[in-house]
Amino acid sequence: MGVRRSGTTLLRNMLNRHPEIAICRETDYYHYVYRRRRAFGNLSDPRNRERLAKEYLSTQRMQRMRVDLRTLETMLLREGDSYKAFFSTLLGFYAQTHGKRRCGEKTPQHALFTETLCAWYPGGTVIHLVRDPRDVIASLLRLPSAPNNVIGNANLWLRDNRAARQSRNSSQYLLVYYEQLVSHPEEELRRICAFIGEGYSPAMLIPNWDVTADRPWLRRAEEPVTTERLGKWREELTPEEVALVEWVVGPEMRRFGYEPAGRSPSYNAIGRTLLFAAWDAVSRRAGEFPGMWYSATRSRQLAKEEAAKERYRNRTFSLFH
Repeated sequence: MGVRRSGTTLLRNMLNRHPEIAICRETDYYHYVYRRRRAFGNLSDPRNRERLAKEYLSTQRMQRMRVDLRTLETMLLREGDSYKAFFSTLLGFYAQTHGKRRCGEKTPQHALFTETLCAWYPGGTVIHLVRDPRDVIASLLRLPSAPNNVIGNANLWLRDNRAARQSRNSSQYLLVYYEQLVSHPEEELRRICAFIGEGYSPAMLIPNWDVTADRPWLRRAEEPVTTERLGKWREELTPEEVALVEWVVGPEMRRFGYEPAGRSPSYNAIGRTLLFAAWDAVSRRAGEFPGMWYSATRSRQLAKEEAAKERYRNRTFSLFH
């Protein structure tokens, strides 16, 4: 896990090619299920379990998993009698469908959920993938669903990486750098496999064009590993933008071993960018209001909330293109 555009999909694809490991795509379980446990109630009650299973499996993210949802629903109704058991059954079914022994998941936002996951799975592993914040932010600025300013995206990098680091003292935590992963993929994959107690498989580096890669950015992550995106921030960010990023994340990026370029932003640049960031946040909240309304007042209507968010993202994508 890690902030978006840190290579989480690339690493997911590599691990998913291992003959014993199945890593499903983003379930967003924390946002759509675990945060709403008061709304859905105790899952030891079969009626609550049925309500959650039907609503969650009707979302597009679950339908894109390309698994037998009817059989999965039957298993969830039978076995998902707690929020941990519900999640475990979901991941286990994905692994079973693909004939794998071990399961995992890659939602970046689950960085906010790592301590709970470590408590749920004492034998599991949290793989924290970190990438140079300047490269992450340069990439996020091209993403319609991300903030349209460097400060908003810098704060995302800060929030998710700080959250994931909360588990750094656990024996279950493994830090992986994107730069090392793409520069020395076999070496890093061997290190990861050794940490999780699996043998390295050469298949992990062979693209297999997963059928669930139904979106352009997912398909790009299926391509052979390349270092061509390393240091792209030098071309894609202005000196002022670089200075603003480092002003926000400087101490944290140093903790991860990334050296700032050294220039400090002017007070005028800070003020101007903060004003734009505030305007951008307000305008995005306005666009996201239908989805936020469902989340706040109809929190069990997961499919409708997701559809409202997708409409906003698709509209934003059209405006960007």
